[in-house]
Amino acid sequence: MALHASWIHGNALTVEDPSALEGDGHYGWGRDLAFVPGKASWLHIPLPTPVIVADKRTMVQRFFLLFKAESCEIRDVHIYDGSSKVQEISGLHAEGEHRTILDGMNTFDLAAAHTVAFGMGITFRVQAAIGFDTRITTRFILASAGADFSA
Repeated sequence: MALHASWIHGNALTVEDPSALEGDGHYGWGRDLAFVPGKASWLHIPLPTPVIVADKRTMVQRFFLLFKAESCEIRDVHIYDGSSKVQEISGLHAEGEHRTILDGMNTFDLAAAHTVAFGMGITFRVQAAIGFDTRITTRFILASAGADFSA
C-alpha cells in the first residue's frame, strides 16, 4: 500500500467571520490571528488531495493541524470531502503550542478510513477566551495542515 503525505502552508487559511478578529497577518511561518476576546470563528484550510494514485482512489484517515493557541482554543473540527461532511469532532479544548511535533492535540483520526471523492478540507472553530477582569491578548497561529493518504 502506497502512502502519500500531503501538506499545505498555514497562509492558505481563510477566516469565515473576519469581524471576530483584531489582527490578521501572513508571515513566512504561517497565518497569525488575534481574536476579539470572547469571539469565535470557523477557519477553513484546503488540503492538496491526491484523489487517484496508480489508478486507485485514495483513502484517508488521519489529519493534522500544526498550531499555537494562546488565550483561545480549537473547539470543533469538521472534515470535508468536497461539499460533503465526512466527520465532526466536537467538544475539544485544544490549546497551547503544537507547531513542531505531531501529538494528540493536533492529530485528528476519522472513525473509519474514507475513500476520497474530490478535494479534502479541514474546517475548525476557534473560540477566544473572555478575559473577565483584565484585557487579554489572544493569538492563534496555523503553521501548516496535512493528511496521510493511502492508495
